[in-house]
Amino acid sequence: MELNKCPNCSGKLQPSSNRNKMVCPFCGSEFAMDSTAKDIIESEPINKDWFIYEWDYKKLTDISNFTTTLNSFVRTLNEFNSSAEVEKYMRDYMMNYDAVSAPGLREENMSGIMARISPMLEPGERVILYDDSGMIVKGKIGVVITDKRTLFIEKKVIKEMKHTAIPYLYFEYSIGLPSIRLGEKYSNSIGIFNSHFDLQGTVAALVCFYSFEIDRSRPKIRLI
Repeated sequence: MELNKCPNCSGKLQPSSNRNKMVCPFCGSEFAMDSTAKDIIESEPINKDWFIYEWDYKKLTDISNFTTTLNSFVRTLNEFNSSAEVEKYMRDYMMNYDAVSAPGLREENMSGIMARISPMLEPGERVILYDDSGMIVKGKIGVVITDKRTLFIEKKVIKEMKHTAIPYLYFEYSIGLPSIRLGEKYSNSIGIFNSHFDLQGTVAALVCFYSFEIDRSRPKIRLI
């Protein structure tokens, strides 16, 4: 059996929830896990059964600037049990940066953005943070994270990605900076938060928490 490939339908195999066998999510076939597969699965650092691993984790950890982002992403997923815990951690320890705003935290910097996105929000939807990535003109480019979606503001255009609809996280290192993109290889970056890469990794993990808390039966997120 080719590693990670189903011999019945050629789908990509995944570890079972207890990681003692390989299963095919497409045709339902199950297979004993050989020693090579065990080595690969055990090398993955995240203890939640939410992901399909297609990334080159070792290569990413070898990139100095990416190490901070990646370690924060993994640590947040492993150490916290809910989005509420992650939110509190972010508020207490990680959001003391001028570029980041949130309800009750440099909220005045969000007024223009809130006026633009408010018609898009569902009743009761909470804004968690806003990262203004404009270099000169403020309030025109940035990212808003809510408890239901991520909004990407690019001047007059606003794109969105609902957390439950995220098919994959794309980890990229470009122009000397780490990037995590939500379901899109060329856009949808969650931002670098003025080069605070630990916050970048934590926000990516928070999005995953929201995704599975809203819909626990949703497909696994691919890490690529």
